[in-house]
Amino acid sequence: MSFYEKVRHLITDNNLLSAKDSVLIALSGGPDSVALLHILTRLKKSLRLNLNAIYINHGLRPRAAAKEELFCTALCQKYDVKFRLVAVDIKALSAGSKKGIEEVARDFRYEQFEKSAAELDCNKIALGHHFDDRVETILFRFMRGTGPTGLKGIPVSRGKIIRPLFNLTKQEILDYLKKNNLKYCIDKSNSKTEFRRNYIRNRLLPEIRAKLNPAVDRGIISLSEIISEEEFYLENIAGKAYLKCVTRSPGGKLVLASDRFAGYDLWVQRRVIRRCIAEVSKTWLTPSKEVIGRVIEVAAGKKKAVSVPGNLQCHRFGQELYFYPKARLTFQERLVIGSKCKIEVLGATLSAKLLKQGNQSLLKKRQSPNVIVDFGKVRPPLLVRNIRAGDRFCPLGLKGSKKVSDYLVDRKVSRPLRDEVPVVTDRRGIIWLVGYEIDERVKMDTTTTERLKIGIRYS
Repeated sequence: MSFYEKVRHLITDNNLLSAKDSVLIALSGGPDSVALLHILTRLKKSLRLNLNAIYINHGLRPRAAAKEELFCTALCQKYDVKFRLVAVDIKALSAGSKKGIEEVARDFRYEQFEKSAAELDCNKIALGHHFDDRVETILFRFMRGTGPTGLKGIPVSRGKIIRPLFNLTKQEILDYLKKNNLKYCIDKSNSKTEFRRNYIRNRLLPEIRAKLNPAVDRGIISLSEIISEEEFYLENIAGKAYLKCVTRSPGGKLVLASDRFAGYDLWVQRRVIRRCIAEVSKTWLTPSKEVIGRVIEVAAGKKKAVSVPGNLQCHRFGQELYFYPKARLTFQERLVIGSKCKIEVLGATLSAKLLKQGNQSLLKKRQSPNVIVDFGKVRPPLLVRNIRAGDRFCPLGLKGSKKVSDYLVDRKVSRPLRDEVPVVTDRRGIIWLVGYEIDERVKMDTTTTERLKIGIRYS
């Protein structure tokens, strides 16, 4: 079977591409990405693909990168592929970070792939990872002490990301380039063994092939495939546990019921925690066993809180465990009477409208998504914003004012959720602590002539 046919079968068998897909190709100028771009241009007409390419200059090899930029630009012009260039100083970006340059560069690349795909309206991101990359990744993770999930290796697809060269070896790629007279750039840093991945590729694997097992690559992939099948089954069980234990707040925080969680076996607990961390951090990098262990201690009540890599906080309040970013939610939007405003971070829409004359009965229901106030006592313009330090209001029925934070403590609203509680304000202050209480100042009475209805709806 030819190189082209292998790629075509892989794409079909794994549903990597569909007609009229818009694809962003990660192009470095090296042999893998050049082969990837070339093969996709051959598929362009039959699948009616819209092709884009992105080159990322990490600022680590100025002279070589300048040549690669020119090469990639010319290559994209030749094949009528739209080209995007992104430049960054990775050394400066990694300064002060606990991550190594390799890891910072990798994280930046994936962030840029997702960002550029969104800006270019691409629904697929094609990467040039191949069979040899999969072997190296599994071995690298094994050496670092990974668990079963890490030994699954690189997936053929995940979200927008696809890997059309997944089953092709490096030698097959080089043969394809030679057969089609395709030029490519050589990254000399790939031969430097001070980089860990390069050491595995250039020293460790050749030694193992020569002295232990010439078929070690296939053996490693076979192990990965077996584990992947078993992991699929185990993750299905853990996924059901996740649905029973975990809920999501409007602002994207995860809330784990520790009493339900405690009823599961440790291996299930680890998987549930790993998924919680991945979803809140919006990254699928696997947290270490030690990190997961500390979180499980918090869930068991042995600790109150723990920080998690990725600027996350894990905090227990009562019988609930909260996963959330350390940065507080902030929002502020104008609420125009007769119109609506959206609070994107909460997935919420607020509306305000004047009501016709009619029943003047007071709306006394607590924690309602809708309230009616005396419009004659309101001083527009209206704003919807998050709670701020020192905010005070006078809850309906009280004579004096009360700190909003104290009110929420009394209502047993956990601290992680308080930045998700909006307030509607006018020029004089808070008129509604949304979902909880209106201010005494704007209540309706026998003198009310105009009524204002304010409501919130979560999508």
